[in-house]
Amino acid sequence: MMKLGSACRIALIAGAFVLVAPAVSWACPICFGGDPDSPIAKGVNWAVFTLLGVTGGVLSGFVGFIFHLLKRSRHALGHEGVGDITRPGGREGRS
Repeated sequence: MMKLGSACRIALIAGAFVLVAPAVSWACPICFGGDPDSPIAKGVNWAVFTLLGVTGGVLSGFVGFIFHLLKRSRHALGHEGVGDITRPGGREGRS
């Protein structure tokens, strides 16, 4: 495990590198003002949108699975109507 002192030293060296050699730390030519209509820029845009779509799809799947587990656990415990505002108390037979 890295100590706090060595992490600060690494951050200081990286910051000094950015200040001393800014040309090396610039973004790629596409991000730094290249031609937005070039085929490379269009490919990078499609790659970013594809990665966002895949990430959003996977996260949506996790959220859906968590809601599925919540529904099954409520059903298994017999708490289907908890929080239902149509019945007082959330269960039949209780007032």
